[in-house]
Amino acid sequence: MRAYRPVMTIPEAGRAAGHVLLDAVSSWDGSVPIEQNAAAGNLALERLREIGAVRVNVDDDGAEVRVDVTLDDVVGPAVLLLHGALAMLEERGVDQATALAGLRESWDKTTAD
Repeated sequence: MRAYRPVMTIPEAGRAAGHVLLDAVSSWDGSVPIEQNAAAGNLALERLREIGAVRVNVDDDGAEVRVDVTLDDVVGPAVLLLHGALAMLEERGVDQATALAGLRESWDKTTAD
């Protein structure tokens, strides 16, 4: 049985954002200090602004800064990438519930104080 993969309408900036998110993930190197990984990840994510997936707006007087992010441009691609990863795991015999539980556990360990 082929795993279910959702379909969303993603604009070009969103398609490019998916690749940027993958670039940020692939920039991680477990053998270097966390600061170096953070710098590499941030460098990859700066491209979100370049492709128009994240917009920074500053008032004329500079008093207010607004960052605009839309579902289609950033969150949608991230969700579809996760669905794709889950589908690939399912094709290799790991059911979605088990994979999600593992991701949640890993996330909690990664983000715990």
